[in-house]
Amino acid sequence: MDAHKIAVKLFVEDGSRVDAQTFVPVFHSWIQQRAVPDHLVIDVADYAHVHNGPGTCLITHEANFYTDGGEGRLGLIYARKQPVDGTFTDRLRQAFIATLEGAMRLESDPRLAGRIKFNTGEVLVSINDRLNGPSVPETFDAVRGDMQQFFAGVYGAEVAMRQVGTDETPFKVEVITKQAPAVDTLLGRLSARPTTPAR
Repeated sequence: MDAHKIAVKLFVEDGSRVDAQTFVPVFHSWIQQRAVPDHLVIDVADYAHVHNGPGTCLITHEANFYTDGGEGRLGLIYARKQPVDGTFTDRLRQAFIATLEGAMRLESDPRLAGRIKFNTGEVLVSINDRLNGPSVPETFDAVRGDMQQFFAGVYGAEVAMRQVGTDETPFKVEVITKQAPAVDTLLGRLSARPTTPAR
C-alpha cells in the first residue's frame, strides 16, 4: 500500500463536557511551547462553527491535528500530509503515536482537566488518498492483515475491524477492541517497539 495520507481518530468519552472554543488557546500553546516534535507548526484555524466539522485545527507542514466533530462525536484526528519512510505499518504506527501524543497533551492540559478523556477502545483510521487508497473493498483487503497485526499487537487483545463510509467518502476502517488501556499505557507499549522517524 503506497498511501501515506493516513488519518487516525480517537473519540472523546463525553464531548458535551468540553467547550469547542477551549481548544483554540490550547493549540496556540502547542505552538508556543514547541510541543509537537518533528513537526513544523504553522498556525491554528477555528472551524467550530461548522456543524460536525473539523473543529479547531492545528496546521503543521507534516500533518494537521483536528478536534473533529465528524460522525457526530467529538474526537482528535491526526491527518498526515507528508510521506513517512517505511512500510504501511510504519506509517500507521507513526500516525497512531502522533494521535496518542496529542490526546495525552489534551488530557493533561490544566484548562481541560477533568473534562476530557479519550476512549482508546475505538479507533477510526482513514486514508485521505482516493488514488492510492480508494474507498473500495479491495483497499480493505490490501490493508486488513497489516492493520489487524498492528492493533492486536499494540492492544495485546483481539480487535474487530470493518470498513465504514461510502464511495463518496475517504476510505475508513473502524477498529474496536474490548481492551481500552489509558493513552499513556499505549504510548509506553509503542515506545518499546521500533518506529520509523517522521521526516
